[in-house]
Amino acid sequence: MNFKIKKINNKPEKPRKEKHITDQVQSAKLEIPKFKIPKFKISLGLSVSLIIILVLVVGIVKAMSSIDFKVFLKIAGDELQKDTSGHTNFLILGTGNKNHEGADLTDTIMVASLDDKNKLVTMISIPRDLFIKDTQVGSQKINQIYYAAKKKFTNSTQGLDVTKQEIEKYTGLPIHYWIKIDFDGFKDLVDALGGIDVTVKKTIVDPFYPKGETKEYEVFSLSAGPQHLNGDIALKYARSRKTTSDFDRADRQQQVINAIKDKATKAETLLSQDKITKILDALKENIETNISVKELLTLGSVAPDYKTDQIEHRLLHNDPSRCGGFLYNPPVDKYYGMYVLISADKQDLVRKYIDLSLNMPQIGLENSKIQVLNGTKRAGAAVETKQILRRFCFNVTKFGNASNKNYTQTTYYYKKDLRPKTLDFLQKIIPGKESTELPSEYLKTEAPATFPPNVDILIELGTDYTDSPDYITDPFTGLAIYATPKAPAATTPGTPATPTKTTAPAPSNKPSTKSK
Repeated sequence: MNFKIKKINNKPEKPRKEKHITDQVQSAKLEIPKFKIPKFKISLGLSVSLIIILVLVVGIVKAMSSIDFKVFLKIAGDELQKDTSGHTNFLILGTGNKNHEGADLTDTIMVASLDDKNKLVTMISIPRDLFIKDTQVGSQKINQIYYAAKKKFTNSTQGLDVTKQEIEKYTGLPIHYWIKIDFDGFKDLVDALGGIDVTVKKTIVDPFYPKGETKEYEVFSLSAGPQHLNGDIALKYARSRKTTSDFDRADRQQQVINAIKDKATKAETLLSQDKITKILDALKENIETNISVKELLTLGSVAPDYKTDQIEHRLLHNDPSRCGGFLYNPPVDKYYGMYVLISADKQDLVRKYIDLSLNMPQIGLENSKIQVLNGTKRAGAAVETKQILRRFCFNVTKFGNASNKNYTQTTYYYKKDLRPKTLDFLQKIIPGKESTELPSEYLKTEAPATFPPNVDILIELGTDYTDSPDYITDPFTGLAIYATPKAPAATTPGTPATPTKTTAPAPSNKPSTKSK
C-alpha cells in the first residue's frame, strides 16, 4: 500500500495594507488504492486546539478507509518534539477576523502540554492583560505582542515566533508548536460540527458585547443550564467579559474547547465524509501553524488514547482567593495609564505554578487532601501556607496549630504504602522529612487509632522552613495599600475586576493604553 504526502508549491506571502496577513497555504494529497480521496487546499493547522488537531486527523483517515489508521499514521508520521519532561507543548492563539478592528490582537492565549507517557493533556490560560517586558517590539500587554511583531517584521510567521519566544520566557517552558485561529474559523468550525453542547454555570447578560465590526454594542444574554450553541453564540459565550471577569471568560473558553472536542469525537462526525469536508473548508482560510503534515499524522495516531477525564484545565489570574491567583493589577499611573496584570510575588511562584500544572498533571488528578499545622512561634504560618497552597490548587481541608510550638523540622505524614505524588511538588516549595508514623496526638481517638479522616497528607511546619529565606510569605498582604478596581455589580464576591474596553491596537515601540 502506498501512502504519499505531496506538498503543493506555495506562493510568496503578500502583505496587504490594514488587512489580515494569512500564512502560506499548503495541502497534503493522500493516495490510497480503492478509495477516492477528495483534495482539500488547507493550511497545516486543522483546529483551535491540540485536542481538535488530534481528532480531525484521525477522523479524516477513518472516514476515508477501513485500514488500521493508528498504526498507519505512526509509520507515516514524524516524531513530535519534546521537552526534558517528555512533554510536547503548544501555544494556542485566538484573534479577530480580518475585518475586526483589533484583528491581530490575541484575544485568547493558552498553552497546552501533551504528556504522551501518562496520556494526559493540560491547558493553562494566559490573561491578555499580562504585562510583558520585551526588547524586540517594546514592553506591552501580552495580547499586543503578535500585532506589534507582525507590524515590525511585516510577516505573520515572525510575529508568531516572537509571541512564542515571549511565552517561553514568561512560563519557563519550551514551546514546540504554535497554532492561531481567528473568529471566522472558530464560528465555522462549530457550525460544521452541527453546534456544541455546554452547561452555562450562571446566566449571562452582557449589554456591551461588540456589534459586528462596528464600534457599537449589542446585548448578549444566555440562560444558565444546558445549552446547544451554534458558531455565533459559541463565540459570544467564549468572548463575553464585561459583566463577568477574565477569570470566568478563560474558564468558558476552555469549556468550549472541551465541548468541540466532545462533538468532534462522536461517531457521526468521524464517520461522516460530509462533516469532515465542511470542517476542512471552515478552517482552510483561518488557521496558521508551524506543525508539519507528518507531525499531524503522528498526532492523529495518538488521538484515540486521550479521554475527556484526561484533560486538565488551569487558569492564571488576579483573584488570590482562587486556584491560579498569582497576579495583581498595579496602579495604572505606573504603567502609562493602562490596566495591566503582573506577578504579585518576587519568588517566581508563577513559574512554579506553571511547572506544577503542565509538568506534573498527575498531581491535579490525584487531588490529595492536605492538613497544615503550625509547629512554630511564627504567628499565622498555617493560615499563610494554606493560602499559598490553595493558590497552587491544592485541596487544603484543615489548618491550625500543632500540639506545641517547638518543632524544628518540617515533616510530612502520610499513610503507609500510600505515598501521594503530591509530595513530589510540595518538597520543591516546602522542604521537609517524610514519615508514615503519625504522632499519637494526631491519631483518631476512637479504637482502633487511625489516620485523621479526610486527610491524605499532614504537614507539620517547623522552624527549618518558617525561619528560613525560603519561607513563602503571602505577597498580597503587602499589596493591600494599593487601591484595586471595584468588581462590576453583576459579579460575585472575589471575582477579578476587568478593565474598560478600548479599541485600537497599541504602537509597537512603547506600552500602550489601548486594549482590545
